[in-house]
Amino acid sequence: MNNETNRDAEAFERHFLDWILQAPIPNASSEEQENVNDPLPSEEWGETEENSGVEYWEWDEPDPLDYQVGSQSISPAQPLTIGEIPTVQDRFQTLLKERLRSEIEANPPLFPWETELKSYEHDYPDDAVPQWVPPLHLWTPQLQNIRWGRLPIPIAQGVFAQLLEPCQQLVMSSLREGSKLVRAVDSLFPGQSEELNQLAGFVLRGATRGITGLEVEDLPNYSEATIDQQMLMSLLAAREIIESLTLNCPVNQPPISREWLTALGTLTLSAQYLSNRNTEPPRPCLRVECEFPGGGSLELKGGDAEATAQRPNSGHLSVELFDPQPDKTYALEVKFQNFDTRPLMFAIRPTLAG
Repeated sequence: MNNETNRDAEAFERHFLDWILQAPIPNASSEEQENVNDPLPSEEWGETEENSGVEYWEWDEPDPLDYQVGSQSISPAQPLTIGEIPTVQDRFQTLLKERLRSEIEANPPLFPWETELKSYEHDYPDDAVPQWVPPLHLWTPQLQNIRWGRLPIPIAQGVFAQLLEPCQQLVMSSLREGSKLVRAVDSLFPGQSEELNQLAGFVLRGATRGITGLEVEDLPNYSEATIDQQMLMSLLAAREIIESLTLNCPVNQPPISREWLTALGTLTLSAQYLSNRNTEPPRPCLRVECEFPGGGSLELKGGDAEATAQRPNSGHLSVELFDPQPDKTYALEVKFQNFDTRPLMFAIRPTLAG
């Protein structure tokens, strides 16, 4: 009984060692190289009866230890001493790892739900942009600064983002203020133009109790408010957004300033209209200066005139337009580098009124 067990163990060891020493299984990507790596016919090798049983192996990185293990040795193995046993064990483990790796590469394991090998696309960017933030949230931190007097307007960030897009378009419009407010929020409340017009009148007069029966300080959070209360909050927020994006610059007066809180930090800009810029000859000038929290660009344009400036990092930028027309609105686009979101649009309006 013991003899049979010993024979089975010896047979298993021989088969296991032969399996490890087999050539790595070629994968599909190496099929084109098979013809190059195929050994020459035995006649060209000068094969004889004495060496016909010898198998030739091709290794990526020849290792001298390869010639000390197994029946494929080229030179006779030297007697091992006790001190050399760890070396043989290390080499055995290396051979085992290489063999297992070749098996896995040739037959990759599958997920439990798979029946065949599949390739999955990445659902994340390969090259992450430094300080990357979702485009929706690039401009919306300004919500913290949107107030009615000293009181915050309790609207949600998503509502602010929905209002910001039409408000940026309306700052360049010649519509009356009440019409701008209704246009800014009507996409949030389709089919309720009459109610919005009525509430817009209360907002312009500062009578916020109106139909809601509540002062601003008593308004609940947007998600908990009634439809009339949501309309009121949206109109109030739209008015503040439009005012924040509009700079009326009287001639030869100190600069008009704005701050806009972004996901990268505070964006600060100022605009000034001068009747006689220090040039030869003196010329009227509309000048805009901006402090960026990150790399970005400025573009001031109106009619055929245009001025641009950009920088790769945070710091100061300025643009100038000469001979601006009074009471005409000029568009100022502020954009951050590495962001595909829509630029922030300001309306700059030089006036002759003191």
